[in-house]
Amino acid sequence: MYFVILHQHFGYVLQQSIGFTYAAYLVCQSQNKQFDKFLILNFHIVISALILLPFFPAYSGPVPTEFKFYFFVEIIAIMYTIVPLLLNLFALTGIASSKVGMILNINPIIAFILASTVYGEPLNPIQICAYGLIFLAVIIFNAKEIFRLKTEKL
Repeated sequence: MYFVILHQHFGYVLQQSIGFTYAAYLVCQSQNKQFDKFLILNFHIVISALILLPFFPAYSGPVPTEFKFYFFVEIIAIMYTIVPLLLNLFALTGIASSKVGMILNINPIIAFILASTVYGEPLNPIQICAYGLIFLAVIIFNAKEIFRLKTEKL
């Protein structure tokens, strides 16, 4: 029982650490004008892989042999991870880092919708409410710009 509670607590600490480091990353990258954005993104991906490497033996399974698996992993990695992160680095040159951080929350919402519609993942009400709240937070946080654009067009 104690191990389960400790494991859950570690999960919360890990989630908070990830959120803090990503916020620090956005703030640092908003000030970065010297280095190439793609080089910086590659550096961060390598650092992330090195941090995750010690966990590999505990969470690894049999190595997949189907081509289809690697094809889909490449699509997901490029289209839903690398491209959004690279675009966010470029967005930091013209938008505040707080806005980029909020807009980046759209990426998991898209992945959630794809998982349910394309891959047929079952959804429960808690997941739907959680992603709905994230989407609502993005809308509220950016409401000033969204509604300003609509009033300027009129």
